Amino acid sequence: MNTSTHSDHPWRWLALWCVLLLPLAVLFPPIPIDETRYLTAAWEMFNSGQWLVPTVNGAWYSDKSPLLFWLIAGGWKIVGVHTWVARIEALIVALCMLLTLRRLAVRLGMDARGADTAMWLLAGCLGFTVFSTAIMFDLLLALTVLGALHALLDLDAGKWARGIIVFGVMIGLGILAKGPVMLLHIVAVAVLAPLWSETARIHKTRWYFALLAGLLIGIIIALCWLLPAAWFAGPTYWQPLLDKVSGRLAKSFAHNRPFWWYLPLVPVLLLPWLLTLRAPRAAWAGLWRGRFGRFLWCWWVVPFIAFCAISGKQIHYLLPLLPAWALAGAWLLQQSGARLRPLLFGLLALVAAIGIASLPWQAAKTFGYPVQPAIAWLALVALVIAAGVWRVWGRAARSLALSATALVSAAMLAAALAYLPALDVRPEAVFVKHEMQARVPIAHISWHNGLFGYTGHLHQPLPWIPGDEVQAWCRAHPEGILLTSDRSDEPKGVAPFETWPYFLSGSHRIAAWRASQILDAAAH
Repeated sequence: MNTSTHSDHPWRWLALWCVLLLPLAVLFPPIPIDETRYLTAAWEMFNSGQWLVPTVNGAWYSDKSPLLFWLIAGGWKIVGVHTWVARIEALIVALCMLLTLRRLAVRLGMDARGADTAMWLLAGCLGFTVFSTAIMFDLLLALTVLGALHALLDLDAGKWARGIIVFGVMIGLGILAKGPVMLLHIVAVAVLAPLWSETARIHKTRWYFALLAGLLIGIIIALCWLLPAAWFAGPTYWQPLLDKVSGRLAKSFAHNRPFWWYLPLVPVLLLPWLLTLRAPRAAWAGLWRGRFGRFLWCWWVVPFIAFCAISGKQIHYLLPLLPAWALAGAWLLQQSGARLRPLLFGLLALVAAIGIASLPWQAAKTFGYPVQPAIAWLALVALVIAAGVWRVWGRAARSLALSATALVSAAMLAAALAYLPALDVRPEAVFVKHEMQARVPIAHISWHNGLFGYTGHLHQPLPWIPGDEVQAWCRAHPEGILLTSDRSDEPKGVAPFETWPYFLSGSHRIAAWRASQILDAAAH
């Protein structure tokens, strides 16, 4: 049996885990288009002083709940407007998830060693590490889900008042973090509690009344924001909000994927443990028995099937399920004959070293800017990890988790540096800000997702126009400038006067076009 080495000083190892991710938090630019859009929503909130209803490009933003924007804008109020503030906040949330999971494992009957193992399995999981500094909603949601599960264990322990209050607060915060999807993550484990909780079996009526009371508290918390926001912004805000909540269940407005789309991606999320964890068949068969196994089954199986059925799919939607899989792995490693084997992970680190070494040349070839060979030296980190895992660090969850975190951090940092000119839209945003300050008419063809609002610290949003209004806009503003960030929007028959590399465009660029030249090309 192989588990994490138990330590009386877990904080020093968690501090090391955070330090390994700090380069990503400090050096990463805002990544288009999600992070730039969310930062723009927080920037417009911070800049306008209107914190009730999120906006992007000056328009009501009904796609997401406001908690993330509040946290980012609040952080800026304290320490100033910097991207790293939002990433450090994300890292703090990730750290809280690890500690909350560790406590949850103990409450589910694991000893301290097993709880440490669960924590480190999550800390080293690729799907968790990659998003630990990402400016997104899913870590916040996952933390509230873990809090709600603790509340259910309070109810199971007969702590009814505390359980109801914590359950309600977590539901409310979860809805404010990412909307009603919070309920999807907890409904099965709460409603099917008689399968895993003796208290729920004996006191069914009281249990379900407690769930209802907690749900009402959560809804009241969410309504304390939603009702004033809907009244303030009017139907142009709340009607799209209702349409999105109902429409994404059957037909996604974005990210529409087939039913099976998650299945090949789950093994990727679970690296490196899918390569290293080995357990006898009897251990796997026993995983779903008893209170612990039934709790995990209710926690992740129903939501996973639901996410497969819902048309809108993104890989980060599964982040709140990763703690359940980490608990399952920790339980397996406590069984006789289970162990961690480092060979395949060491080989993966070698492959990563080759990939890191080639990144500068791949980026330069794709986007046409000079090679940055110094970045290739980060491949040495992967080589050291490959050797270290094979010789020293490969048989304990904590050391493997820290090695995996270091590998992911080095690979992501190398990718960010190699592709930085195509990732970082701040030069384009500076250009936009300069032209706006000079009162030159400027607009973007098609919706630009707030690409330049935060990155340029614009005090007025960059206007946008539909593609079929380009000629009319150019006639009205013959001295103006139009921007494009997608090949399908680029005017035909005329070359742009300025371009910047951009990784999301089919033409690999953001381009600036003079209205006068567009009109001349149309005339000929």
